[in-house]
Amino acid sequence: MPATFVRTGKRVVRCADRLPELFQLARELRPDDFTAEETRTFDALREHVSLGFVEALRAEVAELIDLPAAAMPLDTFQIYGCGPISLHDDRFRYPGVYFVIVVAHSGRLGLVDRTSRAEVHAAGEILLLDPYRKHALVPEGRTAKGYPYERTHSPVRDPAAQFLFLDFDVKRPLLRGRFRDA
Repeated sequence: MPATFVRTGKRVVRCADRLPELFQLARELRPDDFTAEETRTFDALREHVSLGFVEALRAEVAELIDLPAAAMPLDTFQIYGCGPISLHDDRFRYPGVYFVIVVAHSGRLGLVDRTSRAEVHAAGEILLLDPYRKHALVPEGRTAKGYPYERTHSPVRDPAAQFLFLDFDVKRPLLRGRFRDA
């Protein structure tokens, strides 16, 4: 069975210095957008991220995961943030793509599938995620099953429960083998 997500074991280095700054900026500009059970687009950060940075990030990620940079179109680049999220999929919102994620801030949260236990992600870690498959973002040491749905969708204020990531969408045929082989 194909993997839900792939921890590539790779981390950006050349672009890593900006990640803590982006997290702090996100907390200042959009403090209520780190919500439980909902991933939000942090468009307010876009004006603070130059095209040069996005191009450099794309080039570094492409080199590290051995994927042509053109496979990660610049127009698919997004910055997202959230708090803990219970088990779900994003199949209908993101048809035809996998996510190439660079973690900017993980707090004490980790990505899990139906059976895994959460481990914290380092800033700069590169993850591949299949939005068609069930996944969750839960506190370290927890499983998806052991994390209850948070009905209020309230803002999360504790940095340990906040997750910020940079994302490129990649057409499914270009990464399918990596999920099958994981």
